[in-house]
Amino acid sequence: MPNEEPNSYLGNQTLVELYGCPAVLINDKVLVEKLLLEVTEIIGLTVVNSTIHHFSPIGVSGVVVIKESHISIHTWPEYNYVALDFFTYQKYEVQEGINYLSSKLKAAEVKIKKITRGSVRTITKVNV
Repeated sequence: MPNEEPNSYLGNQTLVELYGCPAVLINDKVLVEKLLLEVTEIIGLTVVNSTIHHFSPIGVSGVVVIKESHISIHTWPEYNYVALDFFTYQKYEVQEGINYLSSKLKAAEVKIKKITRGSVRTITKVNV
């Protein structure tokens, strides 16, 4: 993360945009869920639950709740576009999962933006 020291924040949020994905792939609820679950294995994340919804007439949205936070997806088949959000503890690197998804969904272009969340300089840990 830019200008961030290790252990100075709680988590990483990686925003991913996939362009040029064939509509038939990103409109397939079963395929989308299968790929997201495979990504959790690739990254080494622990699945708690997943829910994926297919909209009528098109589009898929869903979230995989992981012990380490979440992965969410929203697809717009009519635009050949996918928006992904990986939110994990700072020690997890999601690039391999992004590469896998973009390959499987045949993305023509991938854009990634990373941000840190929960600056430990700003927040205070409390005993609960």
